[in-house]
Amino acid sequence: MAKHYNRKFVQDIILPLRKNGFICDNLRGNKNKYIIKKDGIETIVHSGMSCYHPLRRWLKTNHNFNLANV
Repeated sequence: MAKHYNRKFVQDIILPLRKNGFICDNLRGNKNKYIIKKDGIETIVHSGMSCYHPLRRWLKTNHNFNLANV
């Protein structure tokens, strides 16, 4: 059975992060997980809106970046 590819996550979160200098790559062989890196700090997130708030907190704490204003 094919997995669901979350386009809303990519459009609302990944594309704005890439525009602001973050490196967002798919995990090898898995389209549903991303590695988000900047300045040597990285995190792995699962694509989906359930990771929005933890990712938002991580960005605010480590990079002083507000995802809500993008």
